[in-house]
Amino acid sequence: MLEAAGLSRRYGWRWALREVDLAVPWGCSLALLGANGAGKSTLLKTLAGLLRPTSGEVRLDGAPPDRGRIGLVGHDPLLYPALTLRENLEFAAKLFGLPRRRRAERIREAADALGLSDRLEEPVRSLSQGLRQRASLSRALLHEPDVLLLDEPFSGLDVRSADRLERLVNAYMGGAAERLLVFTTHDPVRAGSIAREAVLLAEGRVALRVPAAEAASDSFRRALQGAGEGR
Repeated sequence: MLEAAGLSRRYGWRWALREVDLAVPWGCSLALLGANGAGKSTLLKTLAGLLRPTSGEVRLDGAPPDRGRIGLVGHDPLLYPALTLRENLEFAAKLFGLPRRRRAERIREAADALGLSDRLEEPVRSLSQGLRQRASLSRALLHEPDVLLLDEPFSGLDVRSADRLERLVNAYMGGAAERLLVFTTHDPVRAGSIAREAVLLAEGRVALRVPAAEAASDSFRRALQGAGEGR
């Protein structure tokens, strides 16, 4: 289980998270929704270990999270534009500590799974946004993480690219019961098609947690609007 216990985070005088308690069990996919500034990205980065909480803690199976068990796709794709996709993945594989004999195999597997095998020798800067999103996901999945954290993974993608990315994420999560997914989105319909549960964040707090199928309901949409979504 991935847990946030009394998690708070402050930027100067502004509180981005306030006393967040959240538990995500293995096998669960959780969507985080809320207005801009609600704390979604801050929560995701804190769960990933990129930000230290001002108070509270994050636990993975009751212990401080092992970064090697976590895969993150954020707003920054964490790829070097001038390097080829293969060079980026080779660098990431070294950072993840993959054994030398395993690196080439995992790069090939990740590229195949995401339909990027014919793009490995291309500089990342030459890829479309949809391809860069898939490339970023391939980097995050290289070390086969138990925990996958995605920050607005469908933002800026056309419908076809977003649908393909959704299928890839679902396939990865369906491959093992001992994995969990947390992702942020502004799209209640997309949340319902991927996640098991949906959480509404408002002003840095958990305002509502429901089955993801209810994320597209009128009552949840009203809650989103009341929390400032779309303003």
